[in-house]
Amino acid sequence: MGVVNVSVKRSHVIGGETFAVVVETEHEGGVVARTAVHSQDFDRRIGGARTVMQGSESEVGHLSSAMTVKCAAAHLPADGEKSLVVMGGPLPDRATRIRLLAEHLGEVKQADAGVIFGPDMNNGEAVMDGLARTDGLLDHATGLSDAEGGISIDTHGFTAVGLDEGVAVVSDLTHVPLRTATIQGYGAVGAHMGRLLAERGIRVSALNFKGGTFIADGDEGLDQTFFFRTWQDGGDDALTALAGDLPNGVQFDADPNAILTVKADIFVPAARTEVFATADELPESTKENPDCRDIAVFLQDTGVRLIVEGANHPLSDDAVRYAETHGAIVLKDYIVNCGGLIGCYVEWAYRDELRASPEEVPAMRDKALRMVRQVVRHNIARMLKMDGSVLENAHAIAMENRERLLERRRESDLGDHAFAQACLEEHLTAETTA
Repeated sequence: MGVVNVSVKRSHVIGGETFAVVVETEHEGGVVARTAVHSQDFDRRIGGARTVMQGSESEVGHLSSAMTVKCAAAHLPADGEKSLVVMGGPLPDRATRIRLLAEHLGEVKQADAGVIFGPDMNNGEAVMDGLARTDGLLDHATGLSDAEGGISIDTHGFTAVGLDEGVAVVSDLTHVPLRTATIQGYGAVGAHMGRLLAERGIRVSALNFKGGTFIADGDEGLDQTFFFRTWQDGGDDALTALAGDLPNGVQFDADPNAILTVKADIFVPAARTEVFATADELPESTKENPDCRDIAVFLQDTGVRLIVEGANHPLSDDAVRYAETHGAIVLKDYIVNCGGLIGCYVEWAYRDELRASPEEVPAMRDKALRMVRQVVRHNIARMLKMDGSVLENAHAIAMENRERLLERRRESDLGDHAFAQACLEEHLTAETTA
């Protein structure tokens, strides 16, 4: 076993907030993995597990507490948790990522038997499949492929479906012109979002990945059928190759941040945290993301009127407030990017049924996708009609949901999977997204 040290801290304070459990494991080769469990009010805790080159306790804490709010916004009876496997160097191959994550999860579940790890940065379906195949970890892993009894949330773009529904609601309920978009982070979320925006008739003016930015040379936008297939066939490697053999009507800038100056109506940050802050916050925000930019400069340069947070916490709270007071609508991450979380939770709740009857997977996936659209539409429609700021409205909706679910849990004697299914049924059996 590669774990050389384990630390379990209960009622541990991170950034002034108390977390129920924080587990840290040290592995051979200097790898450090951390899981922060925000609270333990429900039977289960759920959150993504990412493998990264660098990360801090404060980052995992912030992401963990945000997951509690996201679960509430998504009408899911679960607490939030988050995990980071910090390599301190180059990312390893898939087999090593699976092994490290399995070693860490084995220790975490000893400290909290209710944790469920889901996919996140550098840990997609294939990694989660390997984690689920590890003895004793199946009930603690979700986000699997169809072949492993999952519903393939990444393959079917669950998170992007929620983002797309958010755009639709804003289009329906406001007079904001939404004709063009830029996408930061053309990956499991951003690529599907580009495809869905194009189907909606919205032109993608620019998209980026870690190797640079593709910019449309003209008014037609980037061909999302072509770019999606390119990404689907080879990910970042295929996009890198494309940069050396550009199709007509496409420019390439080797600077990924070039996307932050391209004019558009919609901006979709789907890459990482701390993309924008206010000028006063930049000295602190750039410690987490050295490329963090001033929200005021961005809005002035691009004319963006709608920011759809595909990533977790891409805007600081003050940046959200600034955007809102300067004519832009911000759809907060936990309100709009909960599609992947909903898919993962549905998959986990119905795991036994799906594994027993694989032929039911497509129908369950369709129900889960319908739930994503229904939940996002309901929450955003409420948020836009309420008085007050985006931050206040979004948080109020989430906390109202959480209190209702906690009361339901207190009144129920069902086991964890059965209770999860009971809470989901009202959404999964809905016939429309209205």
